Amino acid sequence: MLIGIVLMALLFAVGLAIDTGQLYNGRRTAQEAADAGAFAGAVVLYQSGSSAQAQAAARADAALNGYGTNTPSAGTTVSAQVPKSGEFADDVTCVEVTISTPVLTTLVPQAESFTRVAASAVGCSKPSNSGYAVIALNQACDTGATELSSNGSLDVHGGSIQVNSCAAQAAQNGGIVKLEPGYETDVVGGVQGSWPALNTGKPVIRDPFAGISKPLINELLPYSPACPPSINQPGIYTTSFSNNCTYVFAPGTYIFAGGSLDLGGSRAAACTGSTCNPPTADGGVFFFFTSSSYPATGGTCASQPLKIEGGSDTTLSAPTSGDYQGMLIWQDSVCTQEIDIGGGGSITTTGSIYAPNATLSGNGTRSSVNLSQIVAKEVNTQNANFTIRDDPGLTFHGFIPALMQ
Repeated sequence: MLIGIVLMALLFAVGLAIDTGQLYNGRRTAQEAADAGAFAGAVVLYQSGSSAQAQAAARADAALNGYGTNTPSAGTTVSAQVPKSGEFADDVTCVEVTISTPVLTTLVPQAESFTRVAASAVGCSKPSNSGYAVIALNQACDTGATELSSNGSLDVHGGSIQVNSCAAQAAQNGGIVKLEPGYETDVVGGVQGSWPALNTGKPVIRDPFAGISKPLINELLPYSPACPPSINQPGIYTTSFSNNCTYVFAPGTYIFAGGSLDLGGSRAAACTGSTCNPPTADGGVFFFFTSSSYPATGGTCASQPLKIEGGSDTTLSAPTSGDYQGMLIWQDSVCTQEIDIGGGGSITTTGSIYAPNATLSGNGTRSSVNLSQIVAKEVNTQNANFTIRDDPGLTFHGFIPALMQ
């Protein structure tokens, strides 16, 4: 009898071990499916999809990994929704996937509640700082994707430099480049001239702002440019700011639909904030340069959407809140015209300048250009003096899909 009792105890222990392993494996595979589904939903949100589309993608991906209604076993449930509790509760930039499924066990009846396992995961499209103060996005093997002329300078604080070109002289320096300690010059190809903390043969980095939704025009009214004492209001502009005055801009979003900011006169400049004349509220401006038919396709861009080369001082700051917090200037990819910044007056701005399909170029010998971040197809300071101070609190953060929990 004693032997029988011992054998029964051993069989019970073996069965319990097997069941524990089955439950562990069931929980692990369910968690992997939940993680994959949540990340798939986050990718859709990153690509500007709706919450409903993200949830559908999450459920579809979970199904690809073997989990759906009554799959892999009767009683299995899969839900995908905006999180209802926890750190990301009611956050529409997130999707939460929850899987509950019974596990077939050897010793314990499957009907018991403790043979059911549950797994959940949250995926979001969240802001991310790239760590680069200057990015030349062009991936073609073009020479001089980032370039300085003999009298030009590039003084970078708080971030690194990335050049995506694979050319033998992807970055060309005939002037002076400075970087704070701890930051690097990363180049896919090679360089000409001296570059601090240089790393060549680096991989291409993706556009940190790709996938950002373009601004809506629903509540914006059409306006025409006006010199002081008028203050320009957020809205849609289809003509050029080209008079010889210091234009003043109230905080908000400005869509230049075929319009331009063309500051070239001796007194031409732009200003926003309490130091302007007349002063405005603080809060910052977002300038979006695009084609004349925006938001429809087609149309034409201005011959040069953005040129700041006036003789007076320009002072602009990016929005401090809202969807475009930290984004000062965005030239739509449909506009390939060069951006010129320089001239006789100083230029002081905060916020990111984004021109994915255009070159940002300096102008004016030793003109003073103070910016926060440049993300452009190519960068050419020419003979201007560029100072870049990349402060994560003042620049735009691109979005990436990420598994949060």
